[in-house]
Parts: sequence; structure tokens; C-alpha cells
Amino acid sequence: MTNQITDADLKAALPDVESEQKLSGIVSEATIYRDKWGIPHITADNESDLFFAQGFATAQDRLFQMDYDRMRCLGRSAEYLGDIGLAQDKLMRCRSLEVVSKRDLEVSSNEVRTMISAYTRGVNAFIESDAPLPVEYKLIEIKPEKWEDWHCVLVYKVRNTAEGSFQAKLWLARLAQEIGPERVARISTGSQPKALMTVPPGAEYSGPALNAIQELTEVVNATASLLETDGGSNGWAISGDRTVSGLPLVAGDSHRGLEVPNVYYQIHLKGPSCQILGYSIPGVPMAMHFAHNDYVGWGMTHGGADTQDLFVEQLRYSSGRVEYLYKGEWLEAANNIEKIYVRNGQSEEVTVIETRHGPIIAGSLDSGWGLAISDPGSGVGTEWLDAAYRAMRARSADELETAFATWTDRVNNYPYADVNGNFGYLFKGRVPSRSDVNGWGPVPGWSGDYEWDGFIPNSELPRSKNPDSGWVVTCNQRVVDHDYQHYLTHMYGTDYRARRVRDRIEQISRRKATVADMSAIHADTTSIPAITLSAAIAKLPQLDDLYLSAAQIVKDWDHDLREDSVAAAIYEASSREISKLLAEDLVEAGFKAGVDYLITRYGAQMKKWRWGEMHQTDHMHPLSSSFPESAHKLNPPRVAAPGDSDVPFASGSPTTAEFSIKTGPINRYIHDPSNWSNGRWIVPLGSSGHPASPHFSDQQAMWANVETIPQLWDWGVISEDAESIQRLSTS
Repeated sequence: MTNQITDADLKAALPDVESEQKLSGIVSEATIYRDKWGIPHITADNESDLFFAQGFATAQDRLFQMDYDRMRCLGRSAEYLGDIGLAQDKLMRCRSLEVVSKRDLEVSSNEVRTMISAYTRGVNAFIESDAPLPVEYKLIEIKPEKWEDWHCVLVYKVRNTAEGSFQAKLWLARLAQEIGPERVARISTGSQPKALMTVPPGAEYSGPALNAIQELTEVVNATASLLETDGGSNGWAISGDRTVSGLPLVAGDSHRGLEVPNVYYQIHLKGPSCQILGYSIPGVPMAMHFAHNDYVGWGMTHGGADTQDLFVEQLRYSSGRVEYLYKGEWLEAANNIEKIYVRNGQSEEVTVIETRHGPIIAGSLDSGWGLAISDPGSGVGTEWLDAAYRAMRARSADELETAFATWTDRVNNYPYADVNGNFGYLFKGRVPSRSDVNGWGPVPGWSGDYEWDGFIPNSELPRSKNPDSGWVVTCNQRVVDHDYQHYLTHMYGTDYRARRVRDRIEQISRRKATVADMSAIHADTTSIPAITLSAAIAKLPQLDDLYLSAAQIVKDWDHDLREDSVAAAIYEASSREISKLLAEDLVEAGFKAGVDYLITRYGAQMKKWRWGEMHQTDHMHPLSSSFPESAHKLNPPRVAAPGDSDVPFASGSPTTAEFSIKTGPINRYIHDPSNWSNGRWIVPLGSSGHPASPHFSDQQAMWANVETIPQLWDWGVISEDAESIQRLSTS
């Protein structure tokens, strides 16, 4: 593809955020104040106009992002990307998220449907206006389609229902084929003795090291033919007894892939009956997570619950219908053929099949087998939107807990704090009740032995309110001990980040904590696993030349993954090489291989081996690969950042990307119920999705330096200091 864009094209695509807009679809009027970071603060005299204005403002800043997410979820991204999007489209067509989204909208309350309708009218008011379209549409030479109400549900699901635990199960099953069940059965990081747990705060896992050799063997046998033929965050809350203000604090950061523009969009909404500030998902009204209203603030981390099961189905075509085997009977499977259109290419057809267990996402009729996915977010419609709507209006911690009782997918951890002095932790979402054998990989769908028995009752989900510990910490570590009555997952994250956050809280609590202390926790880059590995490296015998010098640097190191640290570079390079090895002398071999890598990449002068030279952000616009000639116009500059995936400043680098940062904190937030104006927040990049906007990446350097900007809450300050003010009124 040879389409290119110029600087003039970028500037021409910028929206007008100052002139009064006369629009159809708005009842009366609304005002959008944008602060000096371009963040919209919106007021209206009625709720309909409030969410109309949110839809309009979001489309001004993020229309292509919303549209691209819509196309991804519909299995139509190849219309924009070409062949690059085809494989993803085939999977998404099989997931049938259009049907799922419409079900969710149908069971939502009248209040929620009215809100979504207003938001949709706002989006379409922008699309249908004379405003220039984002520059991406010049590249793809397509105009955006009209927004529909159910699209608001759909774009939420692209990063939630469309993801989940099923990828990990496929990985476990394949790994078991490669290295055998015995080794795989012992790799569950969250089930090692003494692992820090979320509930109760401060407790450690007291069960045995996980061992499920028999179960994994069954999974391997069930999926052998399939495989032969051949998807993190921090949060904490601190008691008012430990703070300067006497009221609790809640803080955290969410970790996902670094996208262009950022996944979340900062927003502040004020209507006649509620006010909320937080992070929204472009295309979805409200601010569902990492938010606060006048009474309560909350954060969110992924609960890590295993909610998606994979069933191996036996398929056949018989007497003019598609069938699957279940308990000795051949049942008819729903099926249809869909056509995928490819940009500058031929269309392709995909057969969509659905059994009692869910849609088939792999396999075929010709092969005689298929892999069905069961998912609480893809079955009957659920009232998760009402949960978010009620949370927005919650007047206490108890009302927040009640609001999230109908939350569905994904399962989340919620640290919270309210103006009454309450703080705590909630684990909310729909978790299937079934055998933990399902958690190890695909299971036979034909036997009937692995079916769900409803869902874990909301009243039995983990929670902690005002614990004696004086804090709660949720960093994707193990949630409960081995004697919890329900199966949640086999695949918890490590507790490294949780332990560092816990340790920092305890250090701070020797005095009274402040908002600034919460930012210091965000910035922590001390690595717990580095302590163990550096000690092992220090004990290596008979090292020569540069190896000996490198080992001495690591031995004298404070285990802080700073950007300017040579020791951090040596540790990271060695750690990566060690992860590739299965030898008894893996520490020495991995260490030497890591040093060799640094010599080859940066030369023999160790002072040049700085972690920040290796470890830099790599935001990639979704059109960059399809339009490489314009990639430099769409992608923001790289910036160095400290940390890695094991520390609170969680900046991850997949092994396929050298040490470039592909995942990291896509937001940081601190909510202070004693005075909401004390709150702080930040995102990588900025509020705007337009590369020529001054707010495209104006928060990036601050994000890398763990600086934050104020959460503007006082409307006198907002109106007086606004960079722009735009009024929307009826035409």
C-alpha cells in the first residue's frame, strides 16, 4: 500500500473544539471545557445532553479509534488493514459479538439504554457534521459508518470478552505436548508456598505447590489431534488511620498493551444528579473504572479468574446439517457462512458454527473436530452496563459493592475508598462453577463431564472491608488460599509487585501517608527476582575478563531497575537468556549469553550498557504496518522508561521485541476522598488521537518520569483555566 499522509494532512484533520455547535439530537445544551491537557470536562442540565456531549467530544478526539475497535469486534478489520487483519477477522466472526452485544443491550435498564442512545446521537452528530475526519480515513479511503447503540457495548468487548483465559489454556495444552504434563503442572506461579494473597490482606498461601499431573495428562490426551494439526495491574487502598487527612486513599495503575492512541480516555462529567471523573473507553459512555464521584472512588485490576472454557467437539455433516456429538447423541449445531472483505484483495468466506458450549473458534467440519469457547460474556445477555451505571451513582462503599453485584466480564478486583472513611477490596464478575480440571486446557465436549453448574454466588466472592491490616493490595497475585470453596483459576500472576507495594505502604506508615507517597509507590522499580538472580551470579566461579567485571557490577547493585543502571541491563539480558535454557548450569550459561548479547549490541564499554538505552516505549498505530510509508507520522517518539514486568512500574517487553516496552501502565491514578481536587492522574501519550494535536503525546514524558497532573474537580478552576470552551446547542 502506497498511500501517504503529509504534515498538512495531519493539521487539516484537527477538529474545532471552540466554536459553538448547533446540532440535532441534543435536547437543550451542554458545555465542554478542555483543560490545558485537552481533557474534556462536560456539564449539562440534563443527563441526555450530558452523554450526548460525551459522545460528541469523544468522537472529536478518538473517532478512528472507536471505529477501528468496532471493525475489529465485527471481524471487519481487513477492510482497513488488508491481509494483516484477516486471521483476526476469522476468529472474531466466529465469536459473533454483534449478537452478544445486542443481547446485553436488550436486558439493560431503560435508564442505561436512554444514556447509550444519547451518547450515540452525539457520536453521529460529529460524524454527520462538516468537521474534518481523522487523517486515518485519508489513508484507507473509507468513511466511517453511522454509529449504533449496540456499538457502545461492542467496543467494550474487544478488550474484554474477546480476550481472557482461553489463550493461556491453549498455551498450556501445547506446552504439555512439548515438555510433558509433569513440568507444566508445577509452573503455576501463584500457587507456590508463601505467595502473598489479596484476601485476607497480608496473608500468604498455605497450600501445597500445585501439582495436577493426572488432570494435565487427561487434557493432553483429549487435545492431541488438535495440537498435531495445528492472550496485569496494580491497585491499593490505605486506611485513614495511616494518612495525613484521616480519610483513606485509593490508587493504582492498569497494565495493557501500549496503543496509539491510549486505550483509556480521561473524562469528567457533571449532570443534575451525579458527577464522575475517571477513565472512559472511547465508544462507551460513563467512566466505568479508575473513577470517583462525590462520595466514593475506586480502582481496578484484572481478577485473573478463569471464566472461559474450551471444549473439543466432534463434528460431522449429515443429512444436510452440521452436527456435534453430546452424550452419545448427534445434535444439530447452528451454522452460517459469512463473507470477509479484504482491502485491495479478494473476499473470503468463513463458516460460523455454534454448539451448546459456544462458538467454534478452531477446527473444521473437514477435520471432524472443533474447539468451542464457553464465556459468561458471550452467552445470555447480562446487566453489566447497569452495574457501571449504578456505580457511577453510588453514595458509599456499600452502594458501590451492591452496584457491582451484576458485573459480568471480565472479572475484576476493585480497591475502593469513600468519604465516610471506609476502604477495602471487591472481587466482582461472573465466575462459572465447575471442576478445576477445566482450568488446565481444552476438555472433551462430547462426554458431558465438564459442564458448568451455574455461577459462583455473588455473596461468596472474595471481599475485604476495613481490614485490620490497614491496607488492601491487588496486583494480580493469588486472591484466596487453597481452602477457598470454589475454583477461581490455576494461573495467578507472581506476587513480586504486590510485595513491593505492601512493603512501601508499611514503610510509609511509619508516618502519615500523603498523595505524593502514592506516586512514589507508582515509581518503585526495585526488583525482587533480581535479588535472587544477582546473588546467584555473584557466586559463579572462575569468570574471566568482562564476565568477572559484569558479575561484580551486579553483586554491588541495589536491584533498582533505573534507566541509567548498567547492572539492570546486565540483569535483564541475563534473565532473558536464562529463560531460554533448560540446563543445570543455566545461571552461568544465561549470564554469559546475556553479557555476550550486550557486547554484540552495544560494544565492550560497559558504561554504555544502560537499561534506558535498551528499554524504550514502542507505541504502534494500528495502521502502521499496513501503511509503512506513513508510520512515522502516526507513531509517537520512543521514550526511555525504567522497570520491567516484575516491579510496580510494570513495563513489559515480550521476547519477540528485544527489550522494547510493549506493555505498561496505561494510566495512573490517585483518588483522595478528603478532597477530590487533590487527586492525580496521567496516561501515556495524551487525550487526543490526532497526531498533529498538541495533546497527542503531551503526557508522555511525565508518564515516563512518573509525574502526574491534577484531577481538576472544582468547576470554578476548570472554567477559569480552560484552554477551550465549546457550547453545544440544539439546531
